[in-house]
Amino acid sequence: MSTSTASAPTGTRIRARTDARLPSLTGLRWIAALMVWGFHLRTVDPTSNDTVSAVFQPFTHGALGVSFFFVLSGFVLVWSARPGDTAGRFLRRRFAKIYPNHAVALVFAVVLVALTTGGLSAKTILSNALLINSWLLRPGWPNAINAVSWTLCCEAFFYVSLPFLLPRLRRLTTERLYIGLALVPLGALLVGTVIRTLVPHPHVDNIGFFPPMRYHEFLVGVIVGELMVRNRWAGPRLWPSLGLVVIAYVAHFFQDMSVVIPLAFASLIASAASADLSGAWSPWRWRPLVLLGEASYAFYLVHHLVMVTAVRVGEWLDPGRRFWFGAQPVLGGAGLYVVGTLAVAIVLAFAMYYGVERPMMKGLRPKPRRPALGAELDSEKALPQAVVVGP
Repeated sequence: MSTSTASAPTGTRIRARTDARLPSLTGLRWIAALMVWGFHLRTVDPTSNDTVSAVFQPFTHGALGVSFFFVLSGFVLVWSARPGDTAGRFLRRRFAKIYPNHAVALVFAVVLVALTTGGLSAKTILSNALLINSWLLRPGWPNAINAVSWTLCCEAFFYVSLPFLLPRLRRLTTERLYIGLALVPLGALLVGTVIRTLVPHPHVDNIGFFPPMRYHEFLVGVIVGELMVRNRWAGPRLWPSLGLVVIAYVAHFFQDMSVVIPLAFASLIASAASADLSGAWSPWRWRPLVLLGEASYAFYLVHHLVMVTAVRVGEWLDPGRRFWFGAQPVLGGAGLYVVGTLAVAIVLAFAMYYGVERPMMKGLRPKPRRPALGAELDSEKALPQAVVVGP
């Protein structure tokens, strides 16, 4: 058996087995989701009191878990690109994966807001339903209703761009891909400067939600994914990559690392994928971690809603705000709040994963098809071929 690819500037290249499963990446998804969970715990009662908040200090920059998700998204989509896949079929699969769970979480959020604050409008509901709310930089709009749904607007933007981006990247030599990867942080700084200049105050406070501001994270994942597919990734192995992530995360406490930390994330993702491919030991392949990672998307969608709902219930059960909200030891009301909301969010996540996400992915995905012998898809309308195996 020999492996061959379509002609490219680099000549004949041996491509990796892109049909191989990468369970370590699923395990890492749970770690990223847990970081975002910890970040949100620091922003809600009762864990915001001085006695308890110190416990969650390591999660101060847990929002970087979102950056990890964006990098991982770019990597996985390139790794799993199918031979002869059209843009329409690709986007339909992404819709089946992302939108049904989003719709369920949105209904839950609308009901919750209607029963509590009542601060709803048809415009905010519609912007969430259409996944355009993070394009609207007016204060309160990007994270209205379900605070985390703004990231799906960014993902939708990434998905639409990929069928146009990937064929162009695959025409580049490996050397140019590495040059492009090195230039991504500089490009991110340039884009950020331009957007900050054009967006008026107070809208500028919301540009972190703006999809073009987050594109560099996705782009890093796409480039490293293509290098992995070509078997040309030369980054550090698993433990040095993990060390880079830890160093970058700690450094972020002192200096904004948001434009360079995606490179560390990409290195960790690629090294974890390499460990899976080679059979090397990886802690992220631990079965319970992988199971949690499979439901991590649903968990991400509901965890903040569960926190907010629990606060409302706590206020009803404890009008004097003494047990749940006052100064207390970790094993007091705040501890019960943390354990309880985490458990409820996990249960809901698995219910959505098995009851919504998997059935919808199976029911809505396009049916397999066999192109006619010799048929060619227009390179601008199809995702490029990942691997061709012949005798």
